[in-house]
Amino acid sequence: MTHFFTPEEANRAIPEIRPLVARVVELKKKIDATPDKRSKDDVDGFSLLVSKIEEKGAELKDADIGLIDFPALRFSEPVYLCWKLGEEEVLYWHGSEGFRGRKLLRPEAAKIV
Repeated sequence: MTHFFTPEEANRAIPEIRPLVARVVELKKKIDATPDKRSKDDVDGFSLLVSKIEEKGAELKDADIGLIDFPALRFSEPVYLCWKLGEEEVLYWHGSEGFRGRKLLRPEAAKIV
């Protein structure tokens, strides 16, 4: 069963997720830079980090930029709270349109519960 995050819950998860995502981005760059000499340890480490992120209920959407989605509900419809490495907190949400359709998260504009 999917856990749906509130913006507050997602923001509380960021301090634990941020270092995992930072390491994912580092490993992805290293793996991409040496495709013919890809280290099993690097690939295994990458997979382990992704698993740890998923265990926390978040979804890695782009390892190049450290993009994470947190499942949420907006007026009973599934959406995602969207966070990217470098952002201090969850500032955006989007529906099925993905990252390109992300909208600023403002309690007065969109009730996410």
